[in-house]
Amino acid sequence: MQQSPNLIIHIPHASLTIPTAVKSQYSLRDEQLFAEAAESADLWTDELAAAAFPAATIIEAKVSRIVLDVERYADDALEVMASVGRGMIYTHTHDGQRMRKDLSPETRLDLKKQFYDPHWDALRTAAKSGYLIDFHSYPLSAWAVEADRDAPRPKIDLGFSDGVTSEAWLASLKIHFEAFGYEVGLNTPYSGVIDVGALDAVMLEIRRDLISAWKDERDGGRLLDCLSKVPMP
Repeated sequence: MQQSPNLIIHIPHASLTIPTAVKSQYSLRDEQLFAEAAESADLWTDELAAAAFPAATIIEAKVSRIVLDVERYADDALEVMASVGRGMIYTHTHDGQRMRKDLSPETRLDLKKQFYDPHWDALRTAAKSGYLIDFHSYPLSAWAVEADRDAPRPKIDLGFSDGVTSEAWLASLKIHFEAFGYEVGLNTPYSGVIDVGALDAVMLEIRRDLISAWKDERDGGRLLDCLSKVPMP
C-alpha cells in the first residue's frame, strides 16, 4: 500500500546525544551516563523509521531523553512521571537512582528553550495537515519507575486518545499487524498519543526484542515489510 505523502513520523527517544555543556549537571561518570542514555533510548527507531517510511516527514529529538524529554509535560505539576524523576528534565535513572543535581529555574528554562520549544514548533508545523505516527519502543521487562509494572507487554502496542485517534485507523492498524503475526495491545503497557494538531494520530510502540531481531537481520525482513505497508486513514 502506498504511504501518504502527509505521513509524519515522530522519533522522540532515539538520540544518544548528551551535550558537553550539560554533563556537569549529572553525578554519574561518563560511562555510566552513556549507559543510562542507551538504556533509556528507543534504539534504532530512527533507522527503522527511515527504512520503513521513506516518503514520510521524520521529526527527531536532537538530544537524549535523559537531557530533556520532549514528550513530557513541561510543567511537572501536570506530568505523572515527574513523581519518579522522569519529567521533562530527568533527575533519576530508569531504575529509580538519583543521577542529576537540582537545577535552578533559570537552567530548566534554558534547556526548554534550547531543546523543547523548537522541537514542538517543528512538530506542530509538520503535523497540522498530516497523519502522525508517534514511534517508540519498550523493553520486554518493566522498569522500576513504570506506573503499572504488571501491564501486558505485547509485541505491538497501539496507543490512542479519544478525539485524537480515529477508531477506523486504529482498527485497520490492529488488523494489519495481526495479519503479520504480531500480538497487538491497545494502550498497554503505555497509553495515549500526543496531540499536535494532526488530522489523525496514533502511538506505535514496538517491543525492543523485535527491533533487535530486525537490526540483527534475524527476522527475515518481516518487521520492515510490515511497517512499510501500514494502512493510512
